[in-house]
Amino acid sequence: MPWLPYGLGSMMDHSQPNHSPWLIRHSAAVPAKARLFCFHHAGADAAMFRLWPDRLMAEAELWAVQLPGRGYRFSEPLLTDMGEISGAIAAALAPLLDRPFAFFGHSMGSLIGFNTIRELRRLGLPQPDRLIVSGRNAPQFQWVDRGMELLPDAEFVAAVRKYYGVPETLLQDPDLWELWLPRLRADLTISADYLHQDQRPLTCPILVLSGARDRLVHSAGLAGWQRQTSHRIRRVMLAGDHFFLQHSEQDLLREVTIELNQLLDQTGDHHDQGHAFSKDQVDHL
Repeated sequence: MPWLPYGLGSMMDHSQPNHSPWLIRHSAAVPAKARLFCFHHAGADAAMFRLWPDRLMAEAELWAVQLPGRGYRFSEPLLTDMGEISGAIAAALAPLLDRPFAFFGHSMGSLIGFNTIRELRRLGLPQPDRLIVSGRNAPQFQWVDRGMELLPDAEFVAAVRKYYGVPETLLQDPDLWELWLPRLRADLTISADYLHQDQRPLTCPILVLSGARDRLVHSAGLAGWQRQTSHRIRRVMLAGDHFFLQHSEQDLLREVTIELNQLLDQTGDHHDQGHAFSKDQVDHL
């Protein structure tokens, strides 16, 4: 499978989103019993989830979050402030929360998804019935590679080569660095600058996925997700390094499908149209 996050093709994809610049629907526009909202990792974009709808064995509509500065938002300024990002995503999600839904995030995406749930709760909006975090310690643990985002270009590229698996074609050509380095630096800054604040736990189950050879997580950090929910957590380790979601995609999607089907079995039809909010309503909350 090609490395999607740093591929240059999606950088200039100006396809229009279905609902908001923050969200793009990868599923066909057909009725679904649930929704899965996916948050990409650092350096990536919403395109990394484009093939998932055909591979998930669950009746769920898939939406992917698109941060600025990539894909059809390539011309927009990059963001590094978690509050600004999670607030904008929560507002974009508001009209789509009228049925059972889950969040999936990988690495940085797990952190953004978690903080978006907190923002939804602050606004009095529905919260996910499931949170699926992948390749990320619990948010109360400091990001393992904090400071990497500040390295000079040559050292930064060397660190990326060692830990993030970017294709050599991008790493070896300095003329291409300006296309992907700023985006990755900005995304890593989100993790580096994040200051966790203790709040009451979430109330949804959490699935914690990790790679057996992922050096960016550790046992205490993964177990620490239990502190962030009053419900249960389920931990699953898959083959691979930090990007096991590529190498073990079939196994990962199997676990996501299990959670979605459990969600549908447990929630039934308790979500109704009255739970959805328009963006104008959210602006006045």
